[in-house]
Amino acid sequence: MNTALLNPNSGMLAGWAVRSGLGLATWGLQRANRRTDRDRLLRRIEARGAAEAALSERDAAYRSTTFGLM
Repeated sequence: MNTALLNPNSGMLAGWAVRSGLGLATWGLQRANRRTDRDRLLRRIEARGAAEAALSERDAAYRSTTFGLM
């Protein structure tokens, strides 16, 4: 016979294990949805492109101001 079935604290442990498992499953499903969301992916690509353009523009402005100093 399994003593875990007779232990009154085993119900709390089993409940915690089930809640943790359900929480992990929910998190995994949400993560999978985020990774495959096409609109979200396109927004991230556009934001990255805008950031790279702003960075290159800033670098060009910096180079143009320091070019005369050399």
